[in-house]
Amino acid sequence: FQSKGCENTETTMAPNYYPRLSRKYSQRALAVMICALVVVIVAVCTTLGLEGSTPTRNQHQILGQETKTKKRAHKSRSSRAGLSFPVGRIASKLRKGNYGERISTSAAVMMAAVTEYLTAEVLELAGNAATVARKSRIIPRHIFLGVQTDEELSKYMDNIIFHQGGVLPQVIAPPKSKKKKVDDAAK
Repeated sequence: FQSKGCENTETTMAPNYYPRLSRKYSQRALAVMICALVVVIVAVCTTLGLEGSTPTRNQHQILGQETKTKKRAHKSRSSRAGLSFPVGRIASKLRKGNYGERISTSAAVMMAAVTEYLTAEVLELAGNAATVARKSRIIPRHIFLGVQTDEELSKYMDNIIFHQGGVLPQVIAPPKSKKKKVDDAAK
């Protein structure tokens, strides 16, 4: 840049922040040293794994820095409730379904818990029906038989039609012959 207010119109350099270094080394040598320093810093960062991310706890200890307080790991609502079914997804479906103006946070947890319980119950009964039929894979027929054999679930799912479920096996007594009645009347 050109300095204003100087009688000399030649371009002057920026103020010298490192007077000792500038006397000893030329500007080109300083530029080479800075580049070498940057290369060394990048090499150290890549070996420590600091490139593009914040240092981990062990890397802080290597660098001699004190670690900050630990952040708690994010815990999903399903894991907090001890459920396998997704509480967050059920909550968003409840909100988007316009089932009410306001949906409580515990409503999704309760619905996930009930759905998980009913699913486990139906799968257990269907698994029992599959083992009775000596099959290792559950098919819709096993689900139908499992639900129909349970008294409460059969009342709950009374109007449900299971595709490929079939019907309950029933033993129908054979009709009595008419000949015996005629023979009995003759005697």
